[in-house]
Amino acid sequence: MRRRHLPLMALPILARPALAAPGELRFRIMREGSAIGTHTVTFTEAAGGLTAHTLVAIQVKLMGITVFRLTHDFTETWAGNRLAALASRHDRNGTVTSLSARAESNALLVQGPAGPQRLPAEAAPLSWWDSHRFGGPLFDNETGKPLALQWSRSALPGGGTRWRASGPEESEGSYAADGTWLAWRTKGDDGSLVTYERL
Repeated sequence: MRRRHLPLMALPILARPALAAPGELRFRIMREGSAIGTHTVTFTEAAGGLTAHTLVAIQVKLMGITVFRLTHDFTETWAGNRLAALASRHDRNGTVTSLSARAESNALLVQGPAGPQRLPAEAAPLSWWDSHRFGGPLFDNETGKPLALQWSRSALPGGGTRWRASGPEESEGSYAADGTWLAWRTKGDDGSLVTYERL
């Protein structure tokens, strides 16, 4: 699902926390109360680095006929607090786009549908599982285009936080006190409410 953008509100840039152990986040994707797919993020750690593999699979049916299908498969490789590499394949109703990124010296080189981009070394994809990124430079994890988002945050019971990205398309994520991603919501291209429920 694409993220739209507005100017970035000044926020402190926070370091990405290291995960205590490899694990997985699994969500059921709901559209107006009906399940339409899943979003899974699997984490592995090796040699001081972290790999996050995300798979989004959505299928919307009407009277038994598939009217919308989307799969997004992308892998982020992190070396400490820096993105070392990214590979993405996005398939929307049979239209496939690819995106790649790699760290080089003091920059992140991104190649995707938006063309080649030379981004700051600390740039990261907007993939939502790590809220500590929201104070730094972000790029669209489908197109590679830099994003300028306006962020706000509010407290949740138990010490958690809700982060909201404002723009032509609004999205918000909820996080536990330890930073674990708990839920997400946005609007689909047709204006329908799309929410994530933890599995």
